[in-house]
This record gives sequence, C-alpha cells and structure tokens, in this order.
Amino acid sequence: MASSWTLSSLPPEIIEEILYRAPPESLLRSKPTCKQWHALITSRRFIYEHLRRSPQRFIRTDETVVQIMDPVTRRRSDSPLPKELQRPYDVNVMIHCDGLMLCMRGHFQYRKTNLALWNPVLRELRWIKPSKCFTPSDYYGIGYDINKSRYDYKILRFYDRRYDHYMRHDDYYDEDEDEDEDEAEVEIYECKTRSWRTLGDAKVDCWDVDITCKGVSVMGNMYWFAQKYWEAEKKHRSYILGFDFSAETFKDVCFAPPSRGDNYLACFDGDRLSLLQQDQETTSPVEVWVSSKLAGDGDVLFSKYFSVSRPDLPALLFHTDMAHPVYCVGKHKRVMAWCEGDVYDGDDKIPPTCVIFYEIDEGGVRRQLETERHYGSGYSGTFLCGYVYVPSLVPLPV
Repeated sequence: MASSWTLSSLPPEIIEEILYRAPPESLLRSKPTCKQWHALITSRRFIYEHLRRSPQRFIRTDETVVQIMDPVTRRRSDSPLPKELQRPYDVNVMIHCDGLMLCMRGHFQYRKTNLALWNPVLRELRWIKPSKCFTPSDYYGIGYDINKSRYDYKILRFYDRRYDHYMRHDDYYDEDEDEDEDEAEVEIYECKTRSWRTLGDAKVDCWDVDITCKGVSVMGNMYWFAQKYWEAEKKHRSYILGFDFSAETFKDVCFAPPSRGDNYLACFDGDRLSLLQQDQETTSPVEVWVSSKLAGDGDVLFSKYFSVSRPDLPALLFHTDMAHPVYCVGKHKRVMAWCEGDVYDGDDKIPPTCVIFYEIDEGGVRRQLETERHYGSGYSGTFLCGYVYVPSLVPLPV
C-alpha cells in the first residue's frame, strides 16, 4: 500500500525553496497552516530573500481600484484601493522601495497634501505625520542605511518652490496655510522613531529636478533626473541627482544623455538605472539608456542599450494631461510600457481614453494590448501614480 505524501514530510530546506517560489499572496494564505511555516514566512531572513527573488510588476491606482500587472505574462489582478487613498484626494505620486509604496495624496490646487506608507500585499497603510506640513512643492524619497538594519527605513523630504507663485494667485490658495520662510529645506523621517529631523548639512542646490520625475529608489538610495548649470562648462546639462541615505547627503551621480523632451527613469537589474527617452512630437526614435552599476569604485556612466526608429511608434505620453508611462526594460533589448492615450476611431467628438500595454523592441511594436477604455469627458487619468513594483511581505516599519 502506497504511503501518503504531504509537503510537510519534505526536508525543511526543500520546503523553504518551494516557498521562495510562491507569490506573496499565496504565502499569506499559508501562514496559518502550521507554526513552523508561520515562523519561517514571517522571519526577516525569509522575507528579504523572497523579495530578492521576486519579479517586477506594474502597479497603478484608479479611483477605487489598485491594479497589478505582470509585464511578462500580462496577467492582471484588481483589488479595492484603500478608502484612505480614494477621492476627494487622489494619490498622485508613489515611490517604491522593497514592496512598500510611499504615497503622496493631495491636489495641486487645494494645497492639501498627505503622506502615507502602504504595502498593497499586506493591505497595511500608515499615515506619516509632518513636522509642520506637506505641500505639493515637496519631493520625497525612501531608502535605508546600508550599514545598518535594512528594516530601519527613512523618508526624505525636500522642497522645490519654483511653482509656489502659481498657487499664490490661485483661488484656492489660503495665506493662513503658507509656510514660514525659515522652514527646513531638507528633512529625514526615521520610521523607527516616528520622528522628523532637519538635515542642516544637506542643502538644496540650484538644481532643476524634472517635474515629471518623481524619483526611483535603488539599493537603499534615491535618484532623480535633473538639470543644472555647470560653471566649468558654462552651460546647463542633464544629470542624475542622488541622495545617499547612509551619508544623508545629496550627490551628483553622473551626467545623463541630453534630454529629448520626455525622460523616464527606472531601476534596471536591481543595481543600475535605465532611462527611456522620447520626443512626443515626432515619437521616433525611442531610446533606452542603461547606467553602469551604482555600487562600486568606478564612475557611473550611461551607455545606449538600444534605439527604435519607426514612423508607427506610439507616443508613450500622449499629451501633458495624460499620465506618464510605467515601463521596465526586459531581456533581449525590449521595453514594456503601460500607458494611456486618446484613441480616435470614428466620429466621436470626445475620443475614448485607452490604457494600453506595449512591448517594443528594435523592430518596433511587437505586442499591443488594450486593458481599459473610458468614454466621456468625466474620466481623469490617474496614471501619475503608476510605478514599477515588487510585491513583498515586508511589514510597515511605522
């Protein structure tokens, strides 16, 4: 008579290897199975090794729904967006680090801004209280000190007042909510102590961070596409601005390829940056650049990964009212992008807005998949909060 077989009868190392290959949503359902599994799945060693092995996903939020797509299989799952992130104040910025999403919720006109940390897998959300207030002029980042516990996450806040004068003449602007002139330029929030502190030595330089670039977190540090005037060369140049969470200082990482109108920065292979560039007027070419490794003794340099020149290339950013594309660079020199745009397919006075997945390689558009279609003038694009994301079991540190 054949003996019965169960997963628990396997050696522990085999069970652990199987669990590493399971998606985090399945692991959540497995925690109550037995005490041993619960102890393993909730251990930090397992959580971060599982995170290291997990593939990238695309994430975007709509009015009431959070959508997660596998860019390789194009499978998509929808789940309710936490009520705290729904209207009247939409999420308009998200920054990803280790499966945690730093979300800025607010509206440019109303000057009402809130900051939250959210794990979509665990469905946990915590609000971050400001030292004084958050504003739409702020830039944020999330990371950690590589010399300490990875779980001791930090949140960076620095402000950019270039657009304040627009709000000062806005009907919704409230003088009583204006900030003091001596407000701190740079602040760090320690998730471990739940407190803000001013960084007096980390000054906001005369840089110009690309307003469409909300930053990308790679290996515990933050990076932005920016421009500034270089005195030695007597001209403005594009470059990558970084913030080192270990030293708690800004740094000029490297020069970037010259701007081509729209520049999208992302992580590549976990330890490098990718830069996708496209001129929305002509749409061709689409150029993809990849940096050398960010951690190391040598200088960081960008090299062209591939370029696509075809007359039928789509505009990944259809116009400025549309949200910016979520993209990642895959193997075999291809880019996968999830973006939205108007589709003119008849006599519609108001064309429908479509959310479309594209797979583009050196030969052009290889795959095109429409995932949503919205009719009427009431739809407002919410893709500003779209991001590349790795689902994880990392609990909220606040």
